[in-house]
Amino acid sequence: MIRYKKSKEESSPNKQPRISKKKRKNTSLPVEQIPSENTSPTGIDFVSPSLVKETLPEEHGVFGRYNDYLVEVGSTVEQARYYRSFFAEIKGGNTWASMLDPLILGEFGKGDTDVAIHVEPVDTTVELEEVKRRIQGLESDLMLEKNDSRAIDMRDEIADLKDRQRRLRTNIEKPFRVSIQAVVSSLDLKLLKKFTNNLVRRFAGREIYMRSPDGKQLDALFNITPFSQNFMYKEHTFSYETSNVADFFPFGHGGISHRSGIVLGSDDLGRPIYYDAWHPKLMNHNMVILGRSGGGKTFCTLTLTHRSAHLGIRTVIIDPKGDYRRFVTTMGCPYVDLAPDSQYRINFFDVDVEDREDGTDYVNIEETVQGVRAIVFKMIRVMDDTVLTGKIKVKIENAIRQLYRDAGINEDPKSLIDPNQQVITTEDGQKTYKLSGAYKEMPTLGDLYTSMTQEPELEEVAQLLRNFTRHGDSPTQAIFDTQSNVSIQDTPIFAFGLGLLDEEVMRPIGLFIATKWQSTKFAKKNRKLRKRVVFDEAQTAMYEPETAQWLEQEFRTVRFFNCSMTAVTQGFEVFTRVEQGMGILKNAPTKIFLKQEPIDIEEVKGKFDLTEGEGSFLVHQAEKGLGIIRVDDEASIIKIDSTPLEHELFTTDPNE
Repeated sequence: MIRYKKSKEESSPNKQPRISKKKRKNTSLPVEQIPSENTSPTGIDFVSPSLVKETLPEEHGVFGRYNDYLVEVGSTVEQARYYRSFFAEIKGGNTWASMLDPLILGEFGKGDTDVAIHVEPVDTTVELEEVKRRIQGLESDLMLEKNDSRAIDMRDEIADLKDRQRRLRTNIEKPFRVSIQAVVSSLDLKLLKKFTNNLVRRFAGREIYMRSPDGKQLDALFNITPFSQNFMYKEHTFSYETSNVADFFPFGHGGISHRSGIVLGSDDLGRPIYYDAWHPKLMNHNMVILGRSGGGKTFCTLTLTHRSAHLGIRTVIIDPKGDYRRFVTTMGCPYVDLAPDSQYRINFFDVDVEDREDGTDYVNIEETVQGVRAIVFKMIRVMDDTVLTGKIKVKIENAIRQLYRDAGINEDPKSLIDPNQQVITTEDGQKTYKLSGAYKEMPTLGDLYTSMTQEPELEEVAQLLRNFTRHGDSPTQAIFDTQSNVSIQDTPIFAFGLGLLDEEVMRPIGLFIATKWQSTKFAKKNRKLRKRVVFDEAQTAMYEPETAQWLEQEFRTVRFFNCSMTAVTQGFEVFTRVEQGMGILKNAPTKIFLKQEPIDIEEVKGKFDLTEGEGSFLVHQAEKGLGIIRVDDEASIIKIDSTPLEHELFTTDPNE
């Protein structure tokens, strides 16, 4: 038997004042109910209370009629405390982790709750025989059943019983007889009535019916004490399996074992949840945050970003809608708007020096070509998604490579330095090859357009790129045909804002360009520095195979550079449509599920192996900022907590 108590009561408005000896002779209270001068509880109050009485409806007590079957217990400290017992009968057909937490937390008003879970093992052979008899009885009744609806229910029950029979026979599960008892108490009869009414209604909504053992309330209360010898009521005892029993226990719903990192929120029992993306047990540092619009994704991301900054973790945010602007600027950090009228420009052809694990430096031309290729293809598809044949793709990729060769840029870091501005350091009069100085001008999209117009087979495709270049007629679309004038400074937080771009064409393109550019300049530099990249609206990268492939590769490789990729999305189903999207989900050991749409929940449950209870929680019970965090094989309910100042900084609700 397990007992767990959670008090929600501080004092009672009906608690009697201390009565002096001088006034006692005039009181109308019975002597045994008058508090003594010494109101400190003693051992006798717990072992042998002054009064134990089982009441009946319509009886009268100190505070009027009882109206219910209950137990009145007196002491020297309190006038009296009133107890009612209930036994849970689960009708919903399944159990789930944390299903009894409302009892443990006492979420029904002002009062106390005690929970007793009575568990008794059953011989498997006996239980199998009972299941067999039940199946035979149902099959016999089914042959005579004329009502189609009732027949369907009987077939379903037979199928369930056969599944249970298989689990017990193969020792997948063990059988138990279980009785779940809740004891509610209060110092005030009215508060007790309100508390119990709320409890019964709340659980009835979950198809858990709280049955009162009227006429046996004293016996039921005695059954939760250590003195009881027979605590199993046959009429309130049901057959369950091992996994069901685990769901009942208050410590059976797991948790996150991290004891380092940041406090990201609290669990359903109010305990802090620590999260460390660099925990040594994790295979990488990546994360996915999933939830419907308004579910608290941005709030969760900002909590993660703000608290991580205090641990020295630097963060770049790709912000497609401007949700992070107020927070970043209030923190005094750079917020770079990528827009036609902005002074900031980035060139997605940029390359930079990366450091290998062996300490040597090189320029990753191949990966840069693949990123540029994906962006160019995305631009072309916006205009005409039928022209990119295999032959055209190869010729465009070769044209991109040729631009770097023409600029003299290769894997050697020295090839990036402008020869007119290079500085060669010397030691002891001997020349070294330790170069520094300004970088060369990088190839641009306009250069690629010009190159393609000179290739007969690419000339027609080049015209689809024209308006994205300085040679076209649309300056608002040509903002990425430029040399970069942005540098990611030594700052804890840095953000790219894309909210001022055209939502249909330029924002998806800009979102991917900013992600690719920061990878070169931030994510894959300085392996000793812990870094995080937040990619909001990440589902947009899944619409094109090249961008999806590039982002999946990023999720696979950034761990070697001490970086965490964090994908934030409300478009979970978009990820599941393509192989690369599933690859991203698999390469993110941390997942935070916030409120989900009913239409998506079956897909989410199937892909992430969520239980029925977890799925129901995410659809029906999860409020804003409330969800489930899963870190590898560990999971917990999480409430994203914030201080008043953090809430003021983080909220994106216009009504706040």
